[in-house]
Amino acid sequence: MTEERQAGWLALAQSGDMQALERLLEPYRPLLYALARRFHGSVLTAQELVQAGYVGLIEAVHRYDGSRGTRFITYAVPWALGEMKRALRESAQRTLSLEEETGPEAGRTLRDTLTGAEGMSIESLDLHMAIAQLTQEEQSVLLLRFYQDKTQKETAQALGRSQAQICRIEQRALDGLRARLA
Repeated sequence: MTEERQAGWLALAQSGDMQALERLLEPYRPLLYALARRFHGSVLTAQELVQAGYVGLIEAVHRYDGSRGTRFITYAVPWALGEMKRALRESAQRTLSLEEETGPEAGRTLRDTLTGAEGMSIESLDLHMAIAQLTQEEQSVLLLRFYQDKTQKETAQALGRSQAQICRIEQRALDGLRARLA
């Protein structure tokens, strides 16, 4: 699609023309699938990630200002990626159970990991409230690591982070839970 044609479709889409919006976004479908592959092995399917990416593209259409000299695609990709990451975070917010046997080590529960060698008692405390106080990112890491049995590397790929970042986030989340449950 030429830049003039794209500018025309963009102007129509920004004014509320749904057909123009569809025509404008259709050529970006392969790009969305390529972006979704970055999160291969995540909690969401490629199609779910592509749908989230479309939400980001639509938001980019409404916020784009061509007078700034930025190409639309340059502006839109971060919006699409942001919506994909948001969808991943939201999917990881399901309630975590203390007793469900999952985790990096077979037969270990989140309770086992939290109590560790210290033998800390958390019987009377509400883990769900403690988890709710964690950031969405920390919750996502715990979900992937302890409930989907993902390695740190797989978790890093799913969340678009490095393995070292996942290690730090996981440690911070576990430390935070230990502190809240102590």
